[in-house]
Amino acid sequence: MRAQRQSIAKQVAGRLFAAEEAIDIAVARIAELNAALPLARLDARLSAMIGQDAIQSSASAMLLISETREKIVITHANLKQASDAIGLTETSYGDLLKVAGDTSRPSGQHLRAV
Repeated sequence: MRAQRQSIAKQVAGRLFAAEEAIDIAVARIAELNAALPLARLDARLSAMIGQDAIQSSASAMLLISETREKIVITHANLKQASDAIGLTETSYGDLLKVAGDTSRPSGQHLRAV
């Protein structure tokens, strides 16, 4: 049963990481667009009124994607709690650096069983 749960958790984790990556790429691309729009207007020597609606809607998209990213981060935390609840606390799926303080490892211990 534990092996089956680990397999399922690994599949879910893979989808979660893919979603997180896709959202981060979308955040970056929208930010690039937001930076490019006013510079394009300046380069074209257009009135500030030209393209204001596009700048506003693109800025709104940035806010929405930021909120979406927050929801996925919360989902990640909720899935971590769920994995702990079903006894998968010692299993890690992924190679990303964890920035939230993991204080469960005693100092000097570099490896632990998973």
